[in-house]
Amino acid sequence: MELKYELEKDLLILVQEWTPNVYVETFHWHSSLEIGCCISGKGRFYFGDKTYDARPGDVFVVNNLERHIAQSDAEDPSRYLFVFFDPLIIEQGERELLLPFVYYPKQFDNRIPASKPVAQQICALIRSMHEEMKERKMAYRTMMRSALLQICALLLRHYGGGTSREQFNRVFNMYRKLQPALTHMKQNFREPLELEDIAQLLNLSPSRTRHLFKETLGEGFKEYLLHLRVNEAKRLLISTDLSITEVCLQSGFQSHTPFYRAFRQIVGMTPQEYRDYASILALFGNDPDEIRRTDG
Repeated sequence: MELKYELEKDLLILVQEWTPNVYVETFHWHSSLEIGCCISGKGRFYFGDKTYDARPGDVFVVNNLERHIAQSDAEDPSRYLFVFFDPLIIEQGERELLLPFVYYPKQFDNRIPASKPVAQQICALIRSMHEEMKERKMAYRTMMRSALLQICALLLRHYGGGTSREQFNRVFNMYRKLQPALTHMKQNFREPLELEDIAQLLNLSPSRTRHLFKETLGEGFKEYLLHLRVNEAKRLLISTDLSITEVCLQSGFQSHTPFYRAFRQIVGMTPQEYRDYASILALFGNDPDEIRRTDG
């Protein structure tokens, strides 16, 4: 599921406070890039198959390729300040500043712990951007862009050590090459999609397209497509009363067998078990003691 944020046309930046739900919602992604700072409370942050504990002062880095969602602790809900921005801001200047957002998902550490000085610097800059956006004093746009560039420079120093200009250009070009395919898949995953269709869209051979997915995302075309469809199924199971068969078909699966197989493989339970579990979490605020009492 893609979440879209309205960025001011003459600014291309949004700073927003957010408190995640106490139960795990479906994964989402954005067309913009994202930097978050946990300002209070506790919780977890999920990026694909990766899970991080979240504590005050932790910084999280998100590109517009990786599926993600945050979850609050039931007794001490987490609060974040998130910066969303259009990469055009950076591309107009030093393109190397985009390196932290052009990462290989399965090997990338999305969290910078609060104990690191760079996390403390970034959180302070995010807070200053939030204040500038709220107060809108003279030249606030310049102040916000300046703070964002400082954040990206700090992230580059943190993540980019040892990366040559040649390596960066190679990764960046793969990232840009794949973008039209990912946009097309996010918009059309309910339709029958084949690797050959995406290869034609990119003007590449199917073999090169297959390698491009692996090199850029760390997962293949079919794996990425299955995650999009299962993620939609999770959303429908939680937010609608559709039957399992209707959820299957509306998520882009053509029959029950591949749907059940993919869902169990990715989620670790059947669609009905997931719907029942999500209902319990929503009812009891994700309190495991309450869940155990109902089970007993």
